[in-house]
Amino acid sequence: MGAIEISGRELSKEDLFDLPPGTSTANYEQLLALFSRRRSIREFLDKEIEPEIIEKILDAASTSPMGLPPSDVNVLILDSKEKTRKFTIDFCEYLNGMRWLVSKWFLAIMRPFWGKANDEMFRGFVKPLFSLYVNNIRQGINLVNYDAPLAMYFYGSPYTDPADPIVAATTAMYAAESLGLGTCMLGGVHPLIQSGKQAKRFRKKHGIKYASREGLFVIFGYPAVKYRKGIKRTFASTSVMN
Repeated sequence: MGAIEISGRELSKEDLFDLPPGTSTANYEQLLALFSRRRSIREFLDKEIEPEIIEKILDAASTSPMGLPPSDVNVLILDSKEKTRKFTIDFCEYLNGMRWLVSKWFLAIMRPFWGKANDEMFRGFVKPLFSLYVNNIRQGINLVNYDAPLAMYFYGSPYTDPADPIVAATTAMYAAESLGLGTCMLGGVHPLIQSGKQAKRFRKKHGIKYASREGLFVIFGYPAVKYRKGIKRTFASTSVMN
């Protein structure tokens, strides 16, 4: 025991630890109960998330499997309601300066170049999203991150397996649920801050180190609502290979 040592790729023998005993792990029924009870929460009590809770969420998320160790996932932490609100205001100002991206003339010019699918996405999703975010924040309504007391943005580097930030965000979400917090995954911000000079300036302002193929915000807080019913979810399809 202990005859093999690992070093390199930012790993060393100091990173090894004894695994918890199997008897201390959750069984299937407990895990399924946790998964089944999770509902997306967008209404939170006006209560800060304790630093030790944030640390526990990060500790759990850092255990996530990854495509190529060590992890190249980065996390931006907004650890107060004031910070999530400020991020939203800055983001909506940024979007307002990018209105040309969803203008009729620009979409008409771009359709032959990016095809029908992208055209439908911009007209049916991106353009309404611009209006939803910007118009509501002008009325004091935050639909970007719902003034959550804690938000974490998981994103990668140019070398990250694209799935890694999503896996880490999912682990963080379930860890928070196990600690009594409500959570919600938000995918609207990430794709809008990836391309162009203005997006680069926005990322730099907020300490986001890289553009990333995939990324996801998760918001957390003590829930202000409680659900009695769950929603049964299914895959679009499942099939067994012959």
